[in-house]
Amino acid sequence: MKKFIAILLIAAAATFAACASKDDLCEDEVSQYVRLSESVKFMIAGEEADLHAVFTPRGTSFEVEWSSDNLAVAQVDEGRVTALSSGRAQIAVNIVNTKHKAVCEVIVSDKEVSEKYVGREGGGRYSSLDDAIAESADGESILLFRGFHSCTVSVTKDIKLLGEQGAFVGGLTVSGGASVNLENITFYTSSNDHTGSVTIGEGCGAIVQGCRFVYDVKEELPGSDAYEQDKPESQGQEQTPHGAQGTTALKLEGGFEKLRLSGCSFSGYALAVDILPSDGEVLVRDNTFTSCSTAVRVDVRGENTQNTALHGIIQSNVFSAVDHPTIFNYNGGLYMGALKFDDYKAEK
Repeated sequence: MKKFIAILLIAAAATFAACASKDDLCEDEVSQYVRLSESVKFMIAGEEADLHAVFTPRGTSFEVEWSSDNLAVAQVDEGRVTALSSGRAQIAVNIVNTKHKAVCEVIVSDKEVSEKYVGREGGGRYSSLDDAIAESADGESILLFRGFHSCTVSVTKDIKLLGEQGAFVGGLTVSGGASVNLENITFYTSSNDHTGSVTIGEGCGAIVQGCRFVYDVKEELPGSDAYEQDKPESQGQEQTPHGAQGTTALKLEGGFEKLRLSGCSFSGYALAVDILPSDGEVLVRDNTFTSCSTAVRVDVRGENTQNTALHGIIQSNVFSAVDHPTIFNYNGGLYMGALKFDDYKAEK
């Protein structure tokens, strides 16, 4: 058997060598692709920045073409991006003669626009997320540069938080009937003062897209050289193969209004998403849960033995090393399995 496996590996290596020697990639070689060093990039008009093409498998290199879908906003030359005016542009890199492509969304602002930047010094930029929230009005966006951001205040405004690649936020609480939009942010939990928990309060709502919720205790803050190069053993919270004991990533308190959760990933939590009794609506779709004890827990047990009229869909999620993908608590029993409860009635 070992000899047979070795022959297969040698054959696969030979096939790869033949593909890589051609001017173009073998279309059936799915392991070869290109990505960009950043998927979201914030820039101020007049700035320049470099994007780098990264190939898989490592060590390979291919001829690529660069392009921008909005030359009035940003132009690109061999990975060098020049921001020209406020707006958005998709900067793409494509491996020549193939369909393999990667895109970075470049968001360009000038000092006069309402969007607020956090994490770098300069005109119109804030040193802390708390300051940016305090100065924001309903409907405005806050753009987070890469690095760690701490939020010690409760968000009470209808705002959007959009993270650059590598933007970490240490916890967020939404209250006062506010509705937030969270996109491309890593919520990082440690045993120190940095909590990755997001709490949506009564009467509040959230749209959460492309975010990462990570329980991974390190001595250094994420994004630092020490964090990347010397990752010490986890400390503090007791670890288990399927989630750190007592940890919750995303909590919706009783009476919340809505949740739209899509394209997110959760790793290392005892309970990833906790949905408490409400007459609101939820959509939990196309998310990935890894090493969690329970991925999604839904509780509709209201008062006086009546269930709340929560409605929505939980489907098309991916689970790996998860003990309980879904748990559904209601007055009358406990259900565990795939959930689709558009027709769920309060009296059920």
